[in-house]
Amino acid sequence: MSDSAANLHKTFAVAALLILAIVFGIMIAGFFGALVFAAASALLFFPLQQSLENRLSPRLSAGINLLLWLSVIILPATFLFGLALTQALSVADQATSWIADRLNSSTPLGDLEFPPWFPYSGEVATLKDQLAGKAGEIAGTAGRFLVRTLSQVTQATGFFLLDLFVAAYFFFYCLLNGEKLVDSFVTSLPLDQEGRDDLLHISGSVTRSVLKSMLVIGTTQGLLSGFAFWLVGVNGYVFWGIIMGFLSVIPFIGPVIIWLPVAIYLAVTGEYWQAIFLAVWFWLVVASVDNVLRPLLIGADTQMPEVLVLLTTLGGLFVFGAIGLIVGPLIGALLMGAWAVYRREFAEELGLAPVPDSQEPSEPEDRLDSRSTL
Repeated sequence: MSDSAANLHKTFAVAALLILAIVFGIMIAGFFGALVFAAASALLFFPLQQSLENRLSPRLSAGINLLLWLSVIILPATFLFGLALTQALSVADQATSWIADRLNSSTPLGDLEFPPWFPYSGEVATLKDQLAGKAGEIAGTAGRFLVRTLSQVTQATGFFLLDLFVAAYFFFYCLLNGEKLVDSFVTSLPLDQEGRDDLLHISGSVTRSVLKSMLVIGTTQGLLSGFAFWLVGVNGYVFWGIIMGFLSVIPFIGPVIIWLPVAIYLAVTGEYWQAIFLAVWFWLVVASVDNVLRPLLIGADTQMPEVLVLLTTLGGLFVFGAIGLIVGPLIGALLMGAWAVYRREFAEELGLAPVPDSQEPSEPEDRLDSRSTL
């Protein structure tokens, strides 16, 4: 075969693959969130799958993991999210009614008195009407956002069972054939074996650390946060606990953007002990969860830089919606793996010192396969 014919064949193969991949992506776009969630869950359950396969058949092991996934993650999450949605509607209704009453009153914030120790209480008191107006604008914007969000949730409810079926099927498939699927994809990349190993090792290690942090640390901080709000009598404690659980994956911000305004409001309204309890609880208990659990969970896994966690989490949230909390950090993990491969492939052009053969990792523990352990 001539070189021109070979090049034509390769060009056709690449073009056909890209076109069909794009069409396929458009076809399954509606199940994007379900597929990502199922794949991430399968990655977390894969060590258990390997352990069960030592005693049982692969299909039976995957079936047991599927039942565990449904009973441990899906059912509790569905119940909590349903309860949180109910509480969110109640909180939104109470806030809307309160703001409407204030705006229709001749003295919108006249019944709000600041204690003597509150800084700038005199200056703030003279701005009560302006503050009420701004609060009304913010409430209007938040209300419209809530209406849009709830309408989307209502529309999505009809497809929940279909999404759940797709997620469960893909979770089961990933446990059985995920390793072969990853091998097939990675071996198709135009890289040498070392480059493929680097991509798998770094991206897989970062992905594991991110998912374990989100699942365990986020769940723990969310439960502790909701419990604290329940103790001090804050309405919608399940809703706020879930919100703070999601926020816990964002470095520097975390649950503080929720509990701090609540603690300040409690102190301003004279509920000093409740405010002090919240501050102490979140500083000493909730904040320490990350410091205690992260070293135990992550271990030798490669951690993503905090600034990258922040950017990928927030960026994923704005671009992909709620599933972006998972998709964003996963894209960051792949970026770190691709960046490492790029630096190694172009080490000579970039003036980077190559790693001597004697220093290259030769033992399995130095270059862990990304699918072997969590």
